[in-house]
Amino acid sequence: MKNLQRLFFVLALALLTNVAYAQSSITGTVVDAETNAVLPGANVVIKGTTVGTTTDIDGKFEISVESATGQLVISFIGFEPVVISFNSNTNDLGEISLKSDSKHLQDVVVIGSGLIDFAKDRQTPVAVSTISSKLIQEKLGNQEFPEILRSTPSIYVTKQGGGYGDSRINVRGFDQRNTAVMINGQPINDMENGWVYWSNWAGMQDVASGVQVQRGLGSSKLAISSVGGTINIVTKATQKEEGGFVKSSFGNDGYQKYTATYSTGVNEKGWGMSMLLSHWEGDGYNDGTRGQGQSYFLSVGYKPSEKHEFNFMVFGAPQWHDQNYTNKLSVLLEHGKKYNDEWGYYQGGYETMRRNFYHKPVMNFNWDWNISEKSALNTVAYVSFGRGGGTGPRGNYDLAPSSSNGEQWDFDAIRSYNSSRSWDGSATNGYFDGRAVVTRRDGMIKRASMNSHNWIGLLSNFNHKFSDKVDLDFGIDLRNYRGMHYRTVVDLFGADAYFTSRNANTIGEFISQENEASPYFWDNKMSDDRKLNYHNDGLVRYVGTFAQIEYKSDSFSSFFQGAVSNQSARRIEFMNELVGGDDYKTDWNDFWGGNLKAGANYNFNENHNIFANAGFYSRQPNFDATYINYGNTFNDIAENEQIVGFELGYGYRSRWFDANVNLYSTTWDNRWISKGVTINEMDYTANFKDVKEVHNGIEIDFVARPLYKLRIDGQLSIGDWYYDGNVEADLYDDDQNQVEISGGSTLFLDDVKVGDAAQLTASIGAQYELTKGLKIDARYNYADKLYAELNVLDFADSNNKGALELPSYSLVDLGASYNHAFKNGKRLSFRVNVNNLLDEEYISESDTNIHAESGDETWEGIDVDNKVYFGFGTTWNASVTFHF
Repeated sequence: MKNLQRLFFVLALALLTNVAYAQSSITGTVVDAETNAVLPGANVVIKGTTVGTTTDIDGKFEISVESATGQLVISFIGFEPVVISFNSNTNDLGEISLKSDSKHLQDVVVIGSGLIDFAKDRQTPVAVSTISSKLIQEKLGNQEFPEILRSTPSIYVTKQGGGYGDSRINVRGFDQRNTAVMINGQPINDMENGWVYWSNWAGMQDVASGVQVQRGLGSSKLAISSVGGTINIVTKATQKEEGGFVKSSFGNDGYQKYTATYSTGVNEKGWGMSMLLSHWEGDGYNDGTRGQGQSYFLSVGYKPSEKHEFNFMVFGAPQWHDQNYTNKLSVLLEHGKKYNDEWGYYQGGYETMRRNFYHKPVMNFNWDWNISEKSALNTVAYVSFGRGGGTGPRGNYDLAPSSSNGEQWDFDAIRSYNSSRSWDGSATNGYFDGRAVVTRRDGMIKRASMNSHNWIGLLSNFNHKFSDKVDLDFGIDLRNYRGMHYRTVVDLFGADAYFTSRNANTIGEFISQENEASPYFWDNKMSDDRKLNYHNDGLVRYVGTFAQIEYKSDSFSSFFQGAVSNQSARRIEFMNELVGGDDYKTDWNDFWGGNLKAGANYNFNENHNIFANAGFYSRQPNFDATYINYGNTFNDIAENEQIVGFELGYGYRSRWFDANVNLYSTTWDNRWISKGVTINEMDYTANFKDVKEVHNGIEIDFVARPLYKLRIDGQLSIGDWYYDGNVEADLYDDDQNQVEISGGSTLFLDDVKVGDAAQLTASIGAQYELTKGLKIDARYNYADKLYAELNVLDFADSNNKGALELPSYSLVDLGASYNHAFKNGKRLSFRVNVNNLLDEEYISESDTNIHAESGDETWEGIDVDNKVYFGFGTTWNASVTFHF
């Protein structure tokens, strides 16, 4: 039945390509006449009408015209508008140059253009994909921000357990820790472990004006190590004109969201302000994955003269969401694919054991200084204060639910057990003698693992134009980070106190204060309370400098860049060492690193170009590799990771068809990986040493415009990603004690496929304008060669069968939008999306590599003892927006 449905979908796409109207579309690229830089956000309007569009991040536009002749008005703040005539033979206007208008320069309020490394088509020699704000607004709805990149070459996105914000993204087989994510050129990867938690950026789709993905080593000037690629999210800036919109969104499983934004416009003195507020909530697709959050954005711009521009921006998204973890495939088949054993009922109401809560406001102040016609300095100072963590159980796991029996947590039973405890007076505090006191071995509580931080930084880039062809960039990247890690009590479940003797500074502590797992600063008092299990700070200082020289002519462009950096790390232990003693603070340990990158592009003519790039990174080990075993033990064998990358690309551009072909090879050596594993329902951490990976692949993507109002795009990515050589691993329990690995410490990984991301992906999509203002679109995504995640327990035997290959799957998404423009310039728009239209059942990832033997129970050839996540079935969302 599903095969027939897929065939019907493909035939429908083919049918669309045979439908034509006596209309046409006009394309073009808008650039700065002086610098030849593209102008994203330029307005393109059919003269005498309200029909218009804006250019994307690459400065490109496409506009539909119904009349045989007419004129287009192209404008951009700070530039003289241009009027261009068209007729029935006009299809591509090519490059349209706008000249600076000194009379209107005071209207320009932008942010950090010199710090945002946009790759330019047919000029910057890297593999790149750009997603416009319009596409982000239309397609995301109740999906997570990374999912807008699902159809980008060599990118794999999964929702993991399905909690709001728990999505993750892999680029060319490298996870988020090894893909540089930036907002307006500002790095946001965690400075201790490199992770990006998308739940912290839940409102990003509301404020993003575009996203550019540079795959591979990229062309970023910063002293960052983007092994898989660079994802640069550009936020809105202060808008020139007064206006805004209100938006209401809703979707499956009780999802609802309300958004309002307003811009004052820029006054005659050069001041302007834009702001946004939103609220969302929902029950979640999987059982027990409720969530709620808000987002806020404020941008204040000021341009006092032609030389100086200032912008202040603050963005934050406080949220909480309940979580779900992998279960055995057999359990999900028996109790439902949405089954989640991390929640239950408590005193008549809903309760969860696993809740993520966080608030990470980001503030920055940007100064753009046009020193002269040839020189400019762009500087941004930023600060971030993250507060929050995740809850979980602490205590006797005999009180935990049995997922094999389809159970959830019985919190009332835990309360009954806890309240029946009677402390025997064996500790020093007589106040709790005879009271209900629980311990890790007797009773159960809910704890919060906190991962808060303070982060300040400064980025500055100086640009000098030696000539029309040669540019020099030089800059600094300064960061200071303090991560604060501890556990504290959230709910005692009827006990009077929790007793812990883990703190070396006491002979035992009774913790009676309960804390709310809240992302809001005024509710979160956890930093003031006593800690349990662990309490430490991680300090990281980073100093980097970078330089790039770039040459560009009409047909040839090239760049060479280098960076050097020093990363210093220090650890402070408040629990396992005597505070004030010789060992509770480590010395600062320094690691030097750097990179060299070069690339060139050659345009044979207006249709064909080729490019190549190569790079070498010596990347400092992350914090977990610097201090091991959850203590102040310095890893004296820690070494810099070595990354070598090569890339070769070809591009074709024409009026009707654009295509790219990229070949890449990346070798990553001397890796140190710290990874969580679960054995008999107990959590452990495994440290892997000297891991080497090789990632090779080919990427093909295209955009076709065969008919007016019809756009077809697609991509095919084929990777060959594998481990090279065997590695050593150490295993540690939740109390930071080393434990033995069954079978030995050697992991036999040589030639094992790298898992956690599909090595073959493909997609094809089409968009068609049925009538004025009404568009439909559909997309088909395919994933294959998807292997299970690396699990320490599966490769301790030299006779292991390698990584488990999961079944391939395909997804069909459908969408429609309608825009109605009023004569007064206001606009009403509607959007609806249906994702996984055919309700495909598929495994999106597996934590284990258990290969089926003869006689084993399986599902689609997969042993049902594997711990997996199922992907979402059919979901939907809809929205209505009023622009004023």
